[in-house]
Amino acid sequence: MLAHIVARCRLAWLTVLCSILSGCGGAPSPNESNTGRMVYVDTATMQPLVHDVVTSFPAVHPQTGKRTLRPALYCPTCKKWYPAPDVDQVNRVPGAGQCPKDKTALVADGPWPDGSEPSRKNGK
Repeated sequence: MLAHIVARCRLAWLTVLCSILSGCGGAPSPNESNTGRMVYVDTATMQPLVHDVVTSFPAVHPQTGKRTLRPALYCPTCKKWYPAPDVDQVNRVPGAGQCPKDKTALVADGPWPDGSEPSRKNGK
């Protein structure tokens, strides 16, 4: 009887230890080179690029010096970055947050145009 109780306690502790050591996936460590950066679309060329986060839009393009950068959203269907709609358009214009080609909902996460990984806050 005592051996049975000891075996059950060992099994319980082993289960707890494995649960603690394995975790539940956890978030990947963010890429330090992308901290404080985001994807924009240059409205003059419609090309995506990664640049420092700013607080006013359109932002200044680092090469041209013109205010042509808009925050970008990604279409997972056609695999292309599009300029994000203005905040007031999202609520007033039907389909403002959708891809203009295939009407898929645009998302903030996608492969960065310079090939680096985004630093994800949500751990997905």
